[in-house]
Amino acid sequence: MKEYNNKMVLESLGLPMFQDISTLAEVTRLTEKLLYFLSKENAEGRYVSFKIKKKDGNLREINAPCASLKIMQRWILQNILYKVRVSQYSIGFIKNGKGSPLVLCAERHKNNLYILKMDLKDFYPSICRAKVYNQFLQLGYNTYAANLITNICILDGKLPQGAVTSPYLASLVCYKMDVRIAAYCNKRDIVYTRYADDLTFSCDNRDELHKIYGMIKKIVEDEGFTLNQKKTQFLTPKGHKKVVGVTINDGMLKASKDLKRSVRAMIHYQIITGDYTKNEQIRGYIAYIDSIEKNYKKKIIKYVTGYCQDTITLFSDAVKAFNANKLFKEIPDMVQKDISSFAKWEDQSDYMEMVMYERESYLAKHGLIESDIEDESNLEMFE
Repeated sequence: MKEYNNKMVLESLGLPMFQDISTLAEVTRLTEKLLYFLSKENAEGRYVSFKIKKKDGNLREINAPCASLKIMQRWILQNILYKVRVSQYSIGFIKNGKGSPLVLCAERHKNNLYILKMDLKDFYPSICRAKVYNQFLQLGYNTYAANLITNICILDGKLPQGAVTSPYLASLVCYKMDVRIAAYCNKRDIVYTRYADDLTFSCDNRDELHKIYGMIKKIVEDEGFTLNQKKTQFLTPKGHKKVVGVTINDGMLKASKDLKRSVRAMIHYQIITGDYTKNEQIRGYIAYIDSIEKNYKKKIIKYVTGYCQDTITLFSDAVKAFNANKLFKEIPDMVQKDISSFAKWEDQSDYMEMVMYERESYLAKHGLIESDIEDESNLEMFE
């Protein structure tokens, strides 16, 4: 049993010093009673569990920590974990200030002809309590302190998917595996990266890349993980090469067409309906895509500005909502216009009636208003 902290190691890493629940309470400024609850591994109420459907149709369990547990996990992440370096081959969930980790990962493989992708099965559940506990022991904490913060980070003897600390802890646990895989690949001029459970390998030698599967499988299993054989993919220049969701074509990075299509659809939906609750989410998507494809933000601004001249300007409620919730300050205000700005019809009231019909049809189709309109032939006007 390790009764004392290794002060030299803790100080060299700049980690907070505590040896029991009392001193941890002083450091975090939380009560001992709360810390006791948060460190009681199977205490009811620490997590809310639910399941989401994966792309393959199977269900993935997510364990979301309660508010107080999330705060404590974030404290551990900021004050302990982030001060310990993961391997240079681990990309993702780290603070590097160099842009999107997804882009950084794809960048490393963009100039190679062939790509081999592998996936670790049940990644977080594969990381048991003992591995997390040993990580904290190696950082210099004594047995009691290591047990205390380990319990705060695990659930049912494993890393929970959904905990704030799980991604970075998983990368620390994978340090040895990353180094072993990289050492094997470097001798063969193969580029290796890991983004959470996604392992990516690339080089210009097709045959060399084909040969490595057996050894990678051996190393992975030796480190306590399992490869998901169904997700192993070999990509060639002739096919659609994609690394962690980023498309690579002739050494150039491209964002997913589906994502860009979805962003435009979301923008269109909120302008038509006046519901701007997803503005921040849309800005996040735009920032991500802009990090991959330069000037994408400018294209979106031009796209949104086009609505300032659209027939939507005939509706005062839509104009007010647009001006009050603009995506970016560079977008000009929408100016309300009258029917004469759009139609040269002899009977402009007919034109206005058609425009109102089409907008009402769109809103009714999406369940935003009740409508007696039966003819749905024009419901796609604003799609």
